[in-house]
Amino acid sequence: MSGDPDVLEYYKNDHSKKPIRVIDLHCCEQVDSGLTFKRKEFQASFVFDIKTSDRTFYLVAETEEEMNKWVRSICQLCGFNQSEDSHADIGS
Repeated sequence: MSGDPDVLEYYKNDHSKKPIRVIDLHCCEQVDSGLTFKRKEFQASFVFDIKTSDRTFYLVAETEEEMNKWVRSICQLCGFNQSEDSHADIGS
């Protein structure tokens, strides 16, 4: 891990030394939480997304509390205001 608080890095597994991708949170335009999907494997999951101008990243937390912590932290870092409908963006 780089230790840079303005990026999220994700890895193939716990033993990987090099990230698969780095998400620059300076490019974050919107964060949504509590998403639902029709795919069976995601129906009971706690999914949130990070939207940039180039791509939308979908992330899955193990619990609702964990998802909310991630969303709060990302929104705080990006300077977003969280709204009641679990949607945060620059215009909020």
